[in-house]
Amino acid sequence: MKCSPLKNAAMRHSPKATALIAVLCSGAALAQTATPETVSAPAAIATVTAPAPDAAGAPKSKPDDQSFLRGMAAKAKKDGAAAVREFSAAAATGHTEAQYLLGLMHLRGDGVKADIKQAIGWFEKALVHNHPLAATQLGEVYETGNGVPKDPAHAAELYERAALIGFSPAQTRLGALFENGTGVPKDPQTALDWYSVAAAQGNWDAQHRLGKLMRDGHTGETDYREAMRLFEASAKNGNSYAKVSLGDLYETGRGVPRNLAKAGDLYRQAAREGEPAGRMRLATLGNPPHDPGQPKVMLVKYKGNAVAPAKPAAPAKAAAPLKAASAGSAPPAN
Repeated sequence: MKCSPLKNAAMRHSPKATALIAVLCSGAALAQTATPETVSAPAAIATVTAPAPDAAGAPKSKPDDQSFLRGMAAKAKKDGAAAVREFSAAAATGHTEAQYLLGLMHLRGDGVKADIKQAIGWFEKALVHNHPLAATQLGEVYETGNGVPKDPAHAAELYERAALIGFSPAQTRLGALFENGTGVPKDPQTALDWYSVAAAQGNWDAQHRLGKLMRDGHTGETDYREAMRLFEASAKNGNSYAKVSLGDLYETGRGVPRNLAKAGDLYRQAAREGEPAGRMRLATLGNPPHDPGQPKVMLVKYKGNAVAPAKPAAPAKAAAPLKAASAGSAPPAN
């Protein structure tokens, strides 16, 4: 993978991210950026590492590639039991990819009874050789508390291991922890740094998250046009929700002239692709919902090239006091 384009893309948002990419590129090639199987099926990546010598100093047997390939063939035929058998044979010889896939199959109950302890054990074996997907998957187990007590701090450590190898999904997850202050101190700038590195590699989730940071100004900088560019890139890479975010910019007139027709088109595209938020925004088109965590958006109207705030609506008459809500009823929506 060529590193110069990555550096140039990251520099747009974060000099620190550019420096990090330089460090990653100076070591080894960046890890494959395909999303882990929790999101989409991975390619069979060659992460087999020569086994360490045993106590006597003699090297262990070479990883069993043939068993691994037979396991992949069985998995393709949806013969989970045969896949587990072949992967187990390969894993016993130190085949890192087989160890990772065994962890995934035990996590999901695919061809074998679901067993979180076995899954963690296999992920940890693959992690000995710095398998980025194993580190990321194990981090998700601890972040979500899947069969273990939640430990977002440990999840952050695991994501960082994969992130420093150059694995963009781990970089994105680590950025999200910093953005939300989960398991690590809340730090939008560090989140921006990690999102920038992942976005420069074309990770659509990172592109969308970075776009939201630029749109909402969480790092002290609001840049609607850059947010639009990132949302467009994310949508082009397959993120339907990015079309909703892009439509929101057109609906509210942030960075572009307000255009309800364009916003509606984008919401419809997202809805056709199965994104529920697309249908929701179509239903409220022209009256965008307000996020209580953000300053209220003032819609604007355009006269030629001039931009003027929309005239405020006439003050409404005082409403009658609401009756007390019954116990257990939901509060009115914002």
